[in-house]
Amino acid sequence: MNKKLTGRLMVAAVAVLSLASCSRTETASDEHGAVHWGYEAEDGPETWGSMNSEWALCADGLEQSPIDLSNASLTELPGVGIHLPSGQEVEVLNQAGVIDALDNGHTIQINSKTGETLTVGDKTYALVQFHFHAPSEHTVNGGHFPMEMHFVHQAEDGALAVIGVLIEEGAENESIQPLWEQLAAATGAQAAIRIPPEFADHIFTGDPTGVFHYRGSLTTPPCSEGVDWFVRRTPTQLSQDQIAAFTAVYDHNNRPVQALNSRTLYLDESPAVTIH
Repeated sequence: MNKKLTGRLMVAAVAVLSLASCSRTETASDEHGAVHWGYEAEDGPETWGSMNSEWALCADGLEQSPIDLSNASLTELPGVGIHLPSGQEVEVLNQAGVIDALDNGHTIQINSKTGETLTVGDKTYALVQFHFHAPSEHTVNGGHFPMEMHFVHQAEDGALAVIGVLIEEGAENESIQPLWEQLAAATGAQAAIRIPPEFADHIFTGDPTGVFHYRGSLTTPPCSEGVDWFVRRTPTQLSQDQIAAFTAVYDHNNRPVQALNSRTLYLDESPAVTIH
């Protein structure tokens, strides 16, 4: 795939997320000891804000994620650049990114060690990890996609930017299969996996139709705000069996959509993206 096109597709992604990632049960510590959150009635999103004083934004925040992607205002986003490891770095990694795949009880989370960065305007973010939700956390005109993938980036000053990729049912995705083999592992199990060089080509597929952008939050406690979201309007595809394999383990690790309030949702139908 053309590198410029790959970068354009990559930026046309999004996501809602937290560095902690998502799942059925998470643990945090406060003055009362361990606090467990999840997605069931007794520990789900409606209860997060009252579980821990540091999670108040989950109930009271005005710039929360995810949201419904509709009625967007057309705009031209700042230039976006994707920097990949050099040829030598890739060769050291056997022409693939060596990563850790962790089933943390909320989702399959892949921690990046390959040096990718995302640049938005003059600000650079390092790829930290990516993970999955089912169904999608963002909706489009009120409708969910079967799944959503989040690429979480962090700048040196701690600022977060998330690229979200909506997933629809379609052809089998070759890049996903090595990750799905970890679904059978015990919660908390880690494994080194070699991501194929064509990974991005299989994830950021199809003609780019734009990128949604808005200011939001982490979608898990503590629901911190100030996160820059970039959501790809063109979905990628996984097969029915691949989607079923994930949802057999994680059938609803998604936070409901939140009110847009006074924010503006933007859409750049032809973002300026370069890859180098």
